Amino acid sequence: MPANERSPLLQQQQRAHDAEEEAQESAYSAIQGAEHGVDPNSSAFAPPPDHSHAAVGEAESTATGGRSLGEVVLVMSAMWIGTFLAALDGTIVATILGTVGSEFRISQEVGWLGTSYLLTQTAFQPLYGRLSDIFGRRPATLFASSVFLIGSLFCGLSRSFTQLCVSRAIAGVGGGGLTSMATIVTSDLVSLKARGTWQGLGNLVFAAGAALGGPLGGGFADGGFGWRWAFLIQVPLCMVHFGVVSWKVDIPAGPGSMLEKLRRIDVFGALSLVSAVALVLVGLSLGGNELPWSSPVVLGSLLVGCALLCVFVFVEKHVAREPLMPMSVLFNRTPGFVSLACWFISISQFGIVFNVPLYFVAVEGTRSSVAGLHLIPNAVVASACSLGSGLVMGRTGKYRTMMLTGGFLGVFGPLCMCFWDRSITTELLYWLSMPWGGAAFGSILTITLVALIASVDPRDMAAATGVTYLFRAVGSVLGISLSNTLLQNMLKYHLRREGIPKKLATSIRMDVATLRELSGPLQERAIAAYQYSMRAVFVLITVFGLLAFLSLFPIEEKQLPGHKPASDERRDAAEDE
Repeated sequence: MPANERSPLLQQQQRAHDAEEEAQESAYSAIQGAEHGVDPNSSAFAPPPDHSHAAVGEAESTATGGRSLGEVVLVMSAMWIGTFLAALDGTIVATILGTVGSEFRISQEVGWLGTSYLLTQTAFQPLYGRLSDIFGRRPATLFASSVFLIGSLFCGLSRSFTQLCVSRAIAGVGGGGLTSMATIVTSDLVSLKARGTWQGLGNLVFAAGAALGGPLGGGFADGGFGWRWAFLIQVPLCMVHFGVVSWKVDIPAGPGSMLEKLRRIDVFGALSLVSAVALVLVGLSLGGNELPWSSPVVLGSLLVGCALLCVFVFVEKHVAREPLMPMSVLFNRTPGFVSLACWFISISQFGIVFNVPLYFVAVEGTRSSVAGLHLIPNAVVASACSLGSGLVMGRTGKYRTMMLTGGFLGVFGPLCMCFWDRSITTELLYWLSMPWGGAAFGSILTITLVALIASVDPRDMAAATGVTYLFRAVGSVLGISLSNTLLQNMLKYHLRREGIPKKLATSIRMDVATLRELSGPLQERAIAAYQYSMRAVFVLITVFGLLAFLSLFPIEEKQLPGHKPASDERRDAAEDE
């Protein structure tokens, strides 16, 4: 029977199916819907009221929420400037740590230059989702850009290390919103079936910023300009970001006066969450590094932080009228396991990024500049798999098999590293071991984001996105902190077992360059101790990769809008015959 001669009942079912897909496509209009007092038709990105007479070419615009592809590209280009800035900042700062430590004579404490930024970035990142629902996407993005600009400017003008760390903390408040707001706006503008592709493009922008930051920071530090220009160069980029976002990002906010919007803020939830995350991260950063885990400062930070997390859960569940983090989202099957998967894979990936260069410097005796090159396959494949998984999801509407494959690679990659041995592992095998962890990281983050958005009420999309970014950020901190703590403890044990004098062992643990100053059997024993210790770290990374893999299985696969289930396709084919 021809398709145009189907029974009225079948036609009615098809219209109902199409209407459901259209509702899913208009994520932003739902977000700003009746609960927030907004007419869905007022959204700049709401789909046209009637698609029945649209031309075929116009039908293609449904992938971009009713806007032309050119308009969406312009808006997302504006948002991706912020993504580029956030990635650039991370690697540009990493390359100037030694120079900053030498100038202020605080080489042992210089790590707080990164930690101070990460603390506020992680703590404030989950707030942007709900606040952007209240005040609008553009104001939230402009706030993030402005605070990041001010923090970067103050960093470049700092005259003491304390001033520099405080300025980095200010920049972190804004940096927490640069990447998360780009993801939220992507979800506003792009249909669910195309979201993975666009998220993959955003990840490519992030990778470009991260790749450029290292050489740029090193050039400023060693080229006579001075390390301050590593921060000052970001100021004009922030100004460009602010201007372009002001011009192009015109997603409307809900009605109401400023006072009414301020009353909607979950103040107690925000304070308890920010305080809890900051205290837990301080405890994790200090524990096993600058202070023993038994230190009252470390234990106090962790215990009070955990207590405040309990307070936050209570406030969100029983007190807040409009919670920052709806518990129904976090404790739901798919969103909950998506958060866990992002958490575990971030721990694993940042453990790889932090420890692989150290392995080649300490065990293989490679120069620092060359050791970092071994991360290139990881970064390139991560970006490629992020974009590739998005393209496949857009074409097929399916993601579960791809997601589980990525999870398996997240175990396989670190497992290969557990067998690294300087006496038998060739350079080729080193390089062949590196791409798999990146493939897992890039594909899992992109796929789970789509799975998350497909499983939550569109009104909670922004808040749910903020939750996943919180778990990612905390995972990155844990990946560095836990692996470093394990490495130091294993080094202490293996150096003692190899008969290394206590004073020399302490020097090796503080500065890996000490290994190159040794000679003969003493150097061989010290390097062997380092290799055994690194193997324990890679085992830990493998365990977290396995936990990420197991967390993927409970995640449900939802049919993406624009793709018919296989049963429907078979039914239509039978009817056409």
